[in-house]
Amino acid sequence: MTPPPSAFATDTSAPGDAGGRGLLKKSLAWGLGLGLLAWLLSRTPFGQVAEAFSRPGWETWGLTLAGLLISYALRAARLQVVLNLEGHRQAPHRWLGVRTDALRVILMHNAAINLLPMRAGELTFPLLASRELGMPVTRAVACLLWMRVQDVVILVVLGLLIWPGLPVWWRLAGFGAMYLAWLTLGRVSRTWFARQKDQVPAGKLAGLMIKLRQALLEPEHHHPLAWLATLANWSLKLAAGACLLSAVSTAPWLTSWAGALGGELAAIVPLQGPAGFGTYEAGVWAGMAAHLPAQSSALSHAVSAALALHVCFLLCAVLAGALASVLSWANKPRVRQGTPSARHPD
Repeated sequence: MTPPPSAFATDTSAPGDAGGRGLLKKSLAWGLGLGLLAWLLSRTPFGQVAEAFSRPGWETWGLTLAGLLISYALRAARLQVVLNLEGHRQAPHRWLGVRTDALRVILMHNAAINLLPMRAGELTFPLLASRELGMPVTRAVACLLWMRVQDVVILVVLGLLIWPGLPVWWRLAGFGAMYLAWLTLGRVSRTWFARQKDQVPAGKLAGLMIKLRQALLEPEHHHPLAWLATLANWSLKLAAGACLLSAVSTAPWLTSWAGALGGELAAIVPLQGPAGFGTYEAGVWAGMAAHLPAQSSALSHAVSAALALHVCFLLCAVLAGALASVLSWANKPRVRQGTPSARHPD
């Protein structure tokens, strides 16, 4: 979900050194992801893993897939607001009010995130926004960084509100800590930029701070509709994931919801294996283990349930790529009609 800071920073080191570090980081990520997955599967009988895909009924699978697909439309709606696409260019077409060009970018970006290791799919967003939406790359990078900040904020808020069994004073303390962290971030950033005003920024941290400042200064980024779309997206996605986890593991729905949240928060880990395998399952298991006895039957099915949900995500990613191709084909005639003819008038 959240890209590591180095993803959008400028690397000033030698190409050989950068290539060596990149290979080492990729090897560590694959080793971590596959090692975690192997350890989790060693504690789960293979029969349970196979049963996980046949236990839910077709209505549960359909509900989960529908929830995930609708969440893509909500992400596209947020992108429309955050990039102010209505004031930038005319929509080629709309589906239920959602611009197809924004939806195409979201679908292609989501497919890349799910299928590429090390969160490398995040890097496709600036390219897609530039090619499909005509946005400057720097604006797209700031937009992506801001959307990831929104994602983290909303996930923490949902966790504080819905996490089962959390005392009320813990919830209040959590919201207070978020408020203080926001104020501190604003003060630190203002102080840092005041000191760097007359200097040429260099380094990865400086590049990240500049992009963060760009994101914070964009008025569209703070539009209430952007926050509402983010809240609706994550509420629907977590609810859909909890339905499938609960159907496979037989755990209570709220416990499964905590597992779905744990899986999403696991994406913050900078080292991600291929397609997120290992870290996602570990996050789901940790979220459910916080509310289930160590020897419970539901917890023993948590890993197989997480695998089933993860495969569902990947299927949606492949379907998203196919839908994006259809959107590209469907938009071509309308784009051509809007293009002035190259021939001279008779």
